[in-house]
Amino acid sequence: MKSWTSRGAWKEQCCNTCSPPICTSTWGAKPASLHAWWQPAPTHANLLNAREMPMSTPRRVVSLSPNVSIILFALGADDAVVGCTQGCLPAIQAYLQVWGISAATVTPRLQYWHALPIVGVWPQADVAMVQALRPEAVLTSGSGPFGVHTAAALGVAPEAVQHFDTRTFAEMEQQIQQLGALLDCVSSATQVRTQLQARREAAQARQRQRAIPPTVLFEYCVCTRYDPDPAQRVATPAQTVLVGGHLAPELIQLSGGTPLLMQPGDSARWVTFAEIHAAQPEVILQYDCHGCPTAGKHPVATRHGWETLPAVAHAAVYPLHENISDPNLCFPGPLEHLLDVLNRYP
Repeated sequence: MKSWTSRGAWKEQCCNTCSPPICTSTWGAKPASLHAWWQPAPTHANLLNAREMPMSTPRRVVSLSPNVSIILFALGADDAVVGCTQGCLPAIQAYLQVWGISAATVTPRLQYWHALPIVGVWPQADVAMVQALRPEAVLTSGSGPFGVHTAAALGVAPEAVQHFDTRTFAEMEQQIQQLGALLDCVSSATQVRTQLQARREAAQARQRQRAIPPTVLFEYCVCTRYDPDPAQRVATPAQTVLVGGHLAPELIQLSGGTPLLMQPGDSARWVTFAEIHAAQPEVILQYDCHGCPTAGKHPVATRHGWETLPAVAHAAVYPLHENISDPNLCFPGPLEHLLDVLNRYP
């Protein structure tokens, strides 16, 4: 299996194997073609009804997903984890910051995660390293083909691999409950779910009350062809853009808006300007897709035809510095940012 040293290297490979329009994001559109080393992905419906958990509590767990690792940390299940991928510890540190948990109060736990063997960079894993850890459970997550690993490919027992295609709050709570049951942390899982509900209720209490919520378009990315050199990336945002899905529609609703061209749980998809024009968004949220500079080269107000949109006409185009589509326990950060943005809308 090919080794991956960075998210950019993985992103380049994904994009170069796809037919236009090309996926450019972790939570983006499903590629049209896949390398042979990618196994066919289960359907989203099947992934919601994850395999039955093993009867016995696994004592050796490998987490291939940063989002899963955050949940494991929140559940206090650290001791069972024997390996993880490269982005797991930074994801946990982001979770601590978002939830206002002092790192000093969990220093031994962070040191434990820091010392864990690194078995790859999500969504890929080094099979030999995973096998060497003799895991009783391998936990993965991702949408479509991203992050999917089969037991056969990893050389582990069929029931050992648990994959989560989490896209909505309901599915996130289900994932937390399933992991709590798997690792004998049911009470902790219930507590985490209660905390999530409290944060959502607090957000609703903060949202600006309007008779009619503004309609909101979330532009996730504009690159239709990716290149490691930003100068070589191709974008035609006057014609088509990638609209973000997953958790984004629900966060928009919690912030007092009405999401356009997406429903909760939808994957990100490419939409044409004709579709956008027909929807007539009152607010446009523009994200830079993990720091990609391309969006900045194509200001919404300067795109041909976009001046006819209410959001442009009324200067209601807002840049986002947080990814509101990522379905993980760090959602309160993007949610607070989005609340601040939409509360400024007239």
